[in-house]
Amino acid sequence: MTTTRRSLLTQGAKPLVSFRAGLYAILALVVYGLSWYYNGQLIPLLAVESIVLMIWGVMVWWPCLRAGLIWPRGFLPLFMLSWFIWFGLTLFWSESPYSSWFYFWVLGSLPLTFLIAIMIPELTAEVFWTWFWRGILLSAWILGGMALWQYYQGLVTNIALTNLRPFGPLLDTNSFAAWLNLLFFPVLVLYFVKDGRRRVSFLRGGIDPQAFFYLLTLTILLLAFFSTSSRGGLLAWICTMPFAVWGLWRLPAARSRFLMVAALVIIAFLLMDYAHGYDLIGHLSPSYITSNITTVSRKLMWIATWHMYLSHPWLGTGIGSYFLNYPAYRLPGEMASAGTYAHNDYLEYLAEGGLINLGFLLGFAGVLMYALYRLLYRAGQALQMDDEKRLTALGLVLGVFAITGHALGNFIFYNLPLSVLAGLFMARSWRIYGNSGNTQPLLPKIGIHHGFIAQGILLLGVCVASWNLVADGATYAFLSDNTWLNRVIKNPRQRAELLLKVADILTAVRPLATQPHVYLANTYLTLAEHDTRMDAANRRSLVQAALHQYQQSLVGIPQQSGVLNSIGTLYLTQGKLLGLDATQRQRQTLLAWRHGLAIDPESISLRNQIAQLAYADQGDVQGGLAFLRAGLKRPLFPYPRSELLLDIALMQWRADEKAAAEKTLLRILHENPAYTPAVSWLQSIHRQADLHAAGS
Repeated sequence: MTTTRRSLLTQGAKPLVSFRAGLYAILALVVYGLSWYYNGQLIPLLAVESIVLMIWGVMVWWPCLRAGLIWPRGFLPLFMLSWFIWFGLTLFWSESPYSSWFYFWVLGSLPLTFLIAIMIPELTAEVFWTWFWRGILLSAWILGGMALWQYYQGLVTNIALTNLRPFGPLLDTNSFAAWLNLLFFPVLVLYFVKDGRRRVSFLRGGIDPQAFFYLLTLTILLLAFFSTSSRGGLLAWICTMPFAVWGLWRLPAARSRFLMVAALVIIAFLLMDYAHGYDLIGHLSPSYITSNITTVSRKLMWIATWHMYLSHPWLGTGIGSYFLNYPAYRLPGEMASAGTYAHNDYLEYLAEGGLINLGFLLGFAGVLMYALYRLLYRAGQALQMDDEKRLTALGLVLGVFAITGHALGNFIFYNLPLSVLAGLFMARSWRIYGNSGNTQPLLPKIGIHHGFIAQGILLLGVCVASWNLVADGATYAFLSDNTWLNRVIKNPRQRAELLLKVADILTAVRPLATQPHVYLANTYLTLAEHDTRMDAANRRSLVQAALHQYQQSLVGIPQQSGVLNSIGTLYLTQGKLLGLDATQRQRQTLLAWRHGLAIDPESISLRNQIAQLAYADQGDVQGGLAFLRAGLKRPLFPYPRSELLLDIALMQWRADEKAAAEKTLLRILHENPAYTPAVSWLQSIHRQADLHAAGS
């Protein structure tokens, strides 16, 4: 081939490379943007984000599989592939497979985005990263602006100082601080690199536009970061900054740039922590940490998490099942958290997936340490690359390193945008410092000589996963948060009929989904109880169908105390239709209720129902009171605790222990003066006493 022809072919390929790179960048930014507001709740967002991620993955992997899968050499790609496969395998032994399915996409997005990004061809990858990085910089400004706006809104509305902590699009301000750290360090390094091109001092008018933009971005990120007043974020920043200083100190005029950054840090701290009385530094003191309720509660959470692991030491309870199991392990005194996450990803990985799961996360941390060693040791001379590339990789690694350290005291990788961005940052940095060529095609070596076989398997997996994700999104939209349907269908009867059909379809196409089964069960039970024209045989069929649907809902997530409560109530009220005598009805009811109480020992309704049926209704009032009082030893928030004390007072009153009941009511008001039922009851008692005294 002549040189001219080769040049023409290269020029002809450039538009195609640019188009693919732009398309990949758009898909990656869409994935990143959709992940912002998921927060473990908006399932349709997760479904769309995961489907777009898979579409991007298919587009990247399709030609690779057709060519026989030319795999990148090195440890990290194989490690990430093994990690992603491990997350998939855990779904098969998870105690809560339906819940684990969602966290598979959240936690698995880190290795998955890495595996997609490293398979992009070299020329395309460079253009892709240029466009993607511009989107990341835009997101840094959006997040910073969001933080400052939330901070300002808190100031003008006189919000309590403890709540004057922006959280951006997340539900947790500490995780938001970790996100800002993830963006800060790559921007910091690029500011040093770009500003190093100047040959004229800043004071003499020497301004590099790119460097100045990065300096402004650093400013907005620092202001946003210190507005969060995050101790964990600050500790992660302090622990990561020495590595940044080590890597950047040898650059020309590094001292003046560090002085500039230090000045920005001080100004940001003075401005944003003023409203808090500059208490951020004081909150890092050992005396404060050992006495503060949030840190004390975390210690108790970590002990409970360790107990959870000891109960399931081999394979754990299943990823994403922590919040379902935690109520049974919550320790007295831990009342500062909702119990959703362990606030320590390493411990939570251990409890949910056992030692292997923890090993992968520790291995990832080890990879980061090794990457820092390679990028910093002797200024990276062994890598044989220019400083700009090496330092760019260093900044990306430092950002991921900061959030991995922060994961020791917060839930970090359970936030979808952080996992997505960490995987992409690691892929880019690995391309720079760790890529050592590709293997020969692997599929022929394992006996697959036709790439379309692997392509078919990939397409089948994507279709099955997308099918389930679409069903999950529909379940949420129609059965969990369906207020939008009121505006679309005005007629309540038509709305109910549509929801019934949707629930019926979803139970067939997504058997593990819990909500459709519960919806059908409630509907069947309501029909059986309220349709007086129905004969006994039809009512029995409806009750049996309701019981079956309740039981099916426990397959995907067994730890549903509310469903077990409904099953017990069904046996109690409709057990006669099922052919059960009084003793059998009571036994089945108590069995379901006690199972539910074991899952959620903080359930006041279940405890009260058991006390009534198992003790008070049998004439053992003192046994019922003892059972209720045992619940006071459990960790209870103020309102549920008042509810339980009110139930105790009611049982005392019915047992003609009026003085003891009044004493219990006074105890409620002493602990919770705003508890209205106790106030109303005491006022009624006093009015009756006054009337009785006046009459006599």
